[in-house]
Amino acid sequence: MSQIAPVAQAWKHYPPGSYQNMRECATATVQAMADAARRWMVCEQVHFEISQSQEFWCTPGEICIGPARRSDLIVLGTVDGDEREARQRLLSEILLGSGRPVLVIPPSAPPAASTGKAVIAWKSSRESARALHDALPWLRRMRSVDLLMVDEEREASNRSCLDALVIGHLENNGIQARLVRRLASAGQVGAVVAAHAVEVHADLLVAGGYSRSRLLEQVLGGATRYLTECTPVPTLLSH
Repeated sequence: MSQIAPVAQAWKHYPPGSYQNMRECATATVQAMADAARRWMVCEQVHFEISQSQEFWCTPGEICIGPARRSDLIVLGTVDGDEREARQRLLSEILLGSGRPVLVIPPSAPPAASTGKAVIAWKSSRESARALHDALPWLRRMRSVDLLMVDEEREASNRSCLDALVIGHLENNGIQARLVRRLASAGQVGAVVAAHAVEVHADLLVAGGYSRSRLLEQVLGGATRYLTECTPVPTLLSH
């Protein structure tokens, strides 16, 4: 048996003119941000295109997913303070919904180096495979690469055969990698990965972007969320 339940739309109860005022304010804010971005791009002498949206009923992530799917790479910076949770929602929606790799830049990090040290946080999963292959153009130019495998204590086992296959696959793509294994207590995989990146002075971290179900939505997994919030180096994530 179906039943129709009326749902009140809050905007209908706003005082006359309130919606128009909010729309004008939002439009002015977006235009100011676009102008600032345009000035910066012109100063840096790079090719650019700025897209603006009037879809005020959509989330920032929903607005960005369309352009993201037509892009080679999405670059997002991490932020602290009041904007942190909103940035996390944006990153989560783009990473899980666009099908494109996302490069997360922490505030204190220098620009991602085209050569230097890379760390691949590897596990045998779709997400890790996607991240590794999205990162191949970078990895081929790196001076050294660590293939980092982090086992939670309850999962630790002898996987030397699988390790050799992954190392061999990288060699077939012109990448000499060093195998590194670490143990992590439950829920600490992200922290162990980040600590290793700091220890070896990595210029780039590559990792799968994982999700888990929460009620009716997909949210970032624990290790992925840790890296998006606390990564010490530029981090390439793929879902």
